[in-house]
Amino acid sequence: MSSQPQPGGRISPRTVLLGVVCVAALAAANPYLTFVYRVWSIGSGSLLSGALVMLLLVLLLNGALLRLAPRHAFNRSQLLAVYGMMIVSVGLAMQGGLLYIVGATTYPFYTASPENGWDQLIIPHIPTWLQLADPRANDWFWEGLPAGMSIPWAAWARPMAAWFSFTLALLGAMFCLGALLSKDWIERQRLTFPLVEVPLAMTGDSPRPSIGGGVLRSRVFWMGFSLPAVFSILNWLNRISPDVPAVKLTGIALGGYFSGMGPPWTELADASASILFPVIGVSYLLPGEVSLSLWLFYVLYRVQLLIWASFGITEGGQASGAINARSFIGFEEAGGFIALTLMALYQSRRAIFAAVTGLLRARSLESDLHEPLAGRRAVLGFALCNGFMLWWAMHAGMSWWSFALLIGVFYAILIGASRLVAAGGVMFVDTGVFPRAVVLRTFGALPFSPASLTMYSYLSLIYMYDPMNLAMPQIMNSFKLLRAGHLEGRRWPWAAGLSVAIMLVVGWLALVSVISHHGGANRTWLWDYPQWAFGELDSTLRSPETPDNSLRIALGVGAAFTLLLVWLNASFVWWPLSPIGFLTASSWSTNSLLWASVLIGWALSTVVRRYGGLKLYRQARPAFIGMILGDYLTRAGLAGLSAAFGVKSVVSYGW
Repeated sequence: MSSQPQPGGRISPRTVLLGVVCVAALAAANPYLTFVYRVWSIGSGSLLSGALVMLLLVLLLNGALLRLAPRHAFNRSQLLAVYGMMIVSVGLAMQGGLLYIVGATTYPFYTASPENGWDQLIIPHIPTWLQLADPRANDWFWEGLPAGMSIPWAAWARPMAAWFSFTLALLGAMFCLGALLSKDWIERQRLTFPLVEVPLAMTGDSPRPSIGGGVLRSRVFWMGFSLPAVFSILNWLNRISPDVPAVKLTGIALGGYFSGMGPPWTELADASASILFPVIGVSYLLPGEVSLSLWLFYVLYRVQLLIWASFGITEGGQASGAINARSFIGFEEAGGFIALTLMALYQSRRAIFAAVTGLLRARSLESDLHEPLAGRRAVLGFALCNGFMLWWAMHAGMSWWSFALLIGVFYAILIGASRLVAAGGVMFVDTGVFPRAVVLRTFGALPFSPASLTMYSYLSLIYMYDPMNLAMPQIMNSFKLLRAGHLEGRRWPWAAGLSVAIMLVVGWLALVSVISHHGGANRTWLWDYPQWAFGELDSTLRSPETPDNSLRIALGVGAAFTLLLVWLNASFVWWPLSPIGFLTASSWSTNSLLWASVLIGWALSTVVRRYGGLKLYRQARPAFIGMILGDYLTRAGLAGLSAAFGVKSVVSYGW
């Protein structure tokens, strides 16, 4: 029996308009707050702070409408649609696309010099339609505009149109792939989508939510809210007056404790920890096996490094020429992602087969109005989007097979990352190795032309170096919201597509405007990633990578171990670990952002469930949702005060 949308489940034009306004406001504000005042960003990772802050403001607006013009108030389904429009697009404004598009477009031309020889080594392989029309605009972007000079928008038009077309095609492919898998993941496999619980708790059960409803009316919620709020306020006041004590909770270096101990303990020199209240809050909501695996596999990763180092297998060690332990572990995780993706596709094989065979039918047999795309349309859209990207890449000088290899590995990580967020609520999905490295170390760089290698660097930098900002996990969360809010799905592709287009255009205009007037050379994220990507390209073109048999073995070992973990998890109730932690153990995000906070959240959840039972566990849930929103909302409010009073920071970004 097909499900029908409940009353109020249609995505109305005014709902879309409100979503567009929210997306545009976030896109316009983010560069100013992030790069000028350095006090807040609209978010990074799987639970975006900007979208939750804006949802709170929308709830305030809806409360005012309920008092002044009740007939014009939005219902819960419409507010969830607005939130969905934000999450599918907001990631593009930070590290998920726009930041790296403008950086990649200008960086190689700005930094080319007689010393590095990039005028002969790299720039001849960059298509002219990906270059600014006026070469001087590259310098103006990084150093700031000359006095009295206006931004040369016309010089940016052609490369931005090219990159926006590829971005829309890639996100379209993600949308279609997500639509193909979402019903099976939500209805048959019943994945929990833990991160969706936060906006659902905020909007509550009221048909027309306001700020006084949902979890916000719980005293337990405000107890949890107050904890991160106090720390955030103290640290903000410390910037104004150093006499106010500050509490360092992020970037706590642990490696110093091992600095004088010599090998193998020097392998722990880069270990760090952060106490992030949103991560603690989400970790409490997760199944215990997931949160346990996220921190325990990180500890096992460190133990593994110590074992390798004890045999001299470390960077600079006696046996380091034979194998690099960190690379080996990273490739194990990459093999795990590939295995997880193949398993996920196999589990959804019936849905995929039905969609493919649906292309041969005159009419679709599907009638679920919550679905954003019927199965056969999702298959057709996925094929068309990938066909456009292939044409685009070949037009840029790539061979068809080199693009197919890169995008294939990327999809393997993409589907695996989406699974981690949908099943495990992982806040920062990151990997120890990236698709470019997997391809070049498996097949070697010599078979690839310089043009293909150049585009590998562009595509990797813009779309693949920051997997925690991938759009598909957010798209899958939006599909879960469609069903939770009983929304009709047929209009969702247009609403989501419009929000992405608005984010690209408004975000680009705002970003280029802010950076051009303040200079981009000292903006860390803007500079470091292009420096990294084109440094890799320089090294590859001068000394091409060769196939590494040890890393090929690592891929197989990681795939086999992941499948073993999946089998153990599915077959034995007593097995305590999820494979999720293994896939992200060596990543920067796990080391710097996740493991310590997940450990705290897991410990609190375990103690509450063991000694208080499920009743106390459920009663305490609002406190941990309060931790999430207390951190995000307080930081956003303080960012507004900072902008108003000129309080700047050098490190405090909102997660």
